[in-house]
Amino acid sequence: MKWVILNGSPKGETSATMQSMKYLELTHGDHTFEYIHIVNNIKEYENKPAELIETCEKIQNADVVLWAFPLYHLLVHSSYKRFIELVSERHLERYFENKYTASFSTSIHFFDHTAHQYINGICDDFGMQYVEQLSHDMNDLTKEDKRKELQNFFKSIVYSVDHTLAFPKTYEPIMKMNKSYNATLTNPTVKTNKNITIITDAKEIDHNLNQMIQKFKSTVIGNVSIENLNTFTGNGPCLGCCKCAYDNTCVYEHKDDYRARMDAIIQNTDILIFAGTIKDRYLSARFKWFFDRSFCYTHIPIYSGKQIGFLISGPFIKLKNVRQILEGYTQMDANLIGFISDEVENDFELDQHIEAFAEKAILYSENGYERAPNFLGVGGRKIFRDEVAGNLGAIFKGDYQYYKAHDFFDFPTSKDRLKAMLMRYFMGKKRFRDEVQKNMKNHMIASHKKVLKKVEDGLCQ
Repeated sequence: MKWVILNGSPKGETSATMQSMKYLELTHGDHTFEYIHIVNNIKEYENKPAELIETCEKIQNADVVLWAFPLYHLLVHSSYKRFIELVSERHLERYFENKYTASFSTSIHFFDHTAHQYINGICDDFGMQYVEQLSHDMNDLTKEDKRKELQNFFKSIVYSVDHTLAFPKTYEPIMKMNKSYNATLTNPTVKTNKNITIITDAKEIDHNLNQMIQKFKSTVIGNVSIENLNTFTGNGPCLGCCKCAYDNTCVYEHKDDYRARMDAIIQNTDILIFAGTIKDRYLSARFKWFFDRSFCYTHIPIYSGKQIGFLISGPFIKLKNVRQILEGYTQMDANLIGFISDEVENDFELDQHIEAFAEKAILYSENGYERAPNFLGVGGRKIFRDEVAGNLGAIFKGDYQYYKAHDFFDFPTSKDRLKAMLMRYFMGKKRFRDEVQKNMKNHMIASHKKVLKKVEDGLCQ
């Protein structure tokens, strides 16, 4: 059986992901493996259409196409994303039709599910037979049980091909929008001393997005600046080299303007608005490049205390995966204002949405409002906490120092564990257990009652 491995790592053959692929190749000599280093080839695909067609022909001639990638900022690498965009822009989807496919990733399990959901959706759009997915930790290949899991993943795919199994699509097709939005630019309605920055990838052809940006800007009396990603001199993608791990110094330092402009944005912004257009099942590859390059700050919450919102043109409402990615991204750092998309009945309705969005952003910022994170933020933070406290912290020294200084290592204390141990002991005694269970509801709100009593007595707010 002929396998084509679409490598999504900028490290080429030296990536951790590819070692798992090499393991499969070594243990299955009756199969042939061809590796295509998508990320490293992206410039050729951009500039030489024949190179992209040649790769697509290899895909067409394969029995299995395996999307194998490391996680980059809750998704795949920006150049992997650009490859997918190029396939669609040049109408080459036919080379992928009916090919059996699956996806494999390596990461620390931080939003690995959203990356796989994205690839699954792309495979559905390309008319492929998506068999399944497997997400491994970066070091899982060194563990016997995980190698067995990888073998079973491989066998499942082989069985599916041998028996020509048919698989249903997971996601609805994305319908392109044709409605044109023309904003009503009225007198500004809200005044603020807060600094607002709009980061966008808008080009002149992005009519709706430009109109949304102008509507937002015209609503505010205050300092609203626009940073267009197409004017950044930095074109190199994140290399995954982790040179930034020790002291947050990027390998591109002083070679382009990314870091200088980002530092200025972080320092001078209270309210940050990301404004982009949907490309396939995410924002553009240029936006993905922007997010990937922000890894020079590693796992430090650079937007702490800021308000973040999104203006999105395109079919956003049905793309729940995009929403979850952007929510998770925001909850790790800042307070989420919300999302505005141009999927509305008429221009007047969108005008109202953007005006309310601007007012809410300023209200939140001026009141210093930060809502508590939900599972996306809490779970994500704990993954980082555990990793940085462990082996990752030895390499990512900047992370470790920041987490330690800001009390991010909030593990249960010895006192907490002792109290829990004593409670487990006494709960093993029937008489004690019966008494606790009889009054469980009151026990659960005892501390709340104390707070309410203090409010009644005017002792706290």
